[in-house]
Amino acid sequence: MTRGRYEIEFQGSNDGQNWQPYLFRNKPQLLNEAPRIYAPYQPRFDWNLWFASLGDWQQNDIVPATETRLLVDDRDVIALFRGNPFGNVAPRYVRAVLYQYWFTTLDDKGRTGNWWRRNLLGLYAPAIERTPDGRYMITAPPDDLPPHD
Repeated sequence: MTRGRYEIEFQGSNDGQNWQPYLFRNKPQLLNEAPRIYAPYQPRFDWNLWFASLGDWQQNDIVPATETRLLVDDRDVIALFRGNPFGNVAPRYVRAVLYQYWFTTLDDKGRTGNWWRRNLLGLYAPAIERTPDGRYMITAPPDDLPPHD
């Protein structure tokens, strides 16, 4: 459907330096995991994020809405992922980055065990934090990402 496979990854951090990914249930993310089969049902959250990855974060409310809900450890949003890498608490910061994925070659698969390789394109949406008064503050603006389709 598109020439490239682009994927948004949500990450959290408590110090703004070390970032932990929120692992998806169905999307490629861990390089050594085989592609998943989930027919006959379509994982709507994952599907909507794939569409969002093809455009700008400002045109896709699902991305900033997910970021803000991760900052309050919203149980309904956490349930869309494999879990919360921070246990049962929210991280201090959340961001959404954009990767481009490719399948590895058979030689690479045999040598590394990886199904995927990926390249970080940059910060897809603003990195944010929740202030003590409950407001959301941008801690890093999104990057100017290269054209992707």
